[in-house]
Amino acid sequence: MAREDDRIDNRIACLRTDRLPATLISDAGYHCEVWRSSGSVIRDGERQTLDRVIKIPRLPIPAIEVTILHRDHQRLQAALGDIVPRTVYVRTVIDGQPSAIAMAPTIRRWFDVANPINQSELAPMIARDERLHDALRHFIATAEQWYEREDRVIDLYGVDNLVLDRNHHLHYIDSFGVFFHADLLEILPDPDPGLAERIRLSRTRLEYLNHLLEIADECA
Repeated sequence: MAREDDRIDNRIACLRTDRLPATLISDAGYHCEVWRSSGSVIRDGERQTLDRVIKIPRLPIPAIEVTILHRDHQRLQAALGDIVPRTVYVRTVIDGQPSAIAMAPTIRRWFDVANPINQSELAPMIARDERLHDALRHFIATAEQWYEREDRVIDLYGVDNLVLDRNHHLHYIDSFGVFFHADLLEILPDPDPGLAERIRLSRTRLEYLNHLLEIADECA
């Protein structure tokens, strides 16, 4: 879903949203809305183009949770490298409530890699592109290690979390709640059925990615 020539609906203390051109590019995410803002600034006497996404959480985020979000994202980036765009988390006030926003470079999405509907087109690309093949294999191996060792599940439930751009670069673009903790389903006396479903679907999509890689290997 997108709205052209729009403004961000929320009042955000650190941004002049009333003057900031922005386009809503996704309101289907579980955790947040995603807006795109592009323009230019003057730095050191030169005009530089800015193109970024601004992610606004659906619910207020306490300061301690912002620290956890940032820490988890840093861990994800340290393990996956360039697959994860560098993201800045800003504590701020949104509609009068303490919260945070996340800002990251705009990724021009081409394919949702975790969607089986794209299998017939993606498998030959992966087979031909060693860099893409290695990146996907690394993502899968890292996700499996976290699950086996720590019961951490990388969030593949979200819409277009793992995407391919037209240069065949793989990107994991989630920012809020990048991990689900599967052990909570056993620890909590009355676990959230919604959490169980998000974990189940994320694991199912990771199994599909393994299958996609196997098909690509057969195509090579």
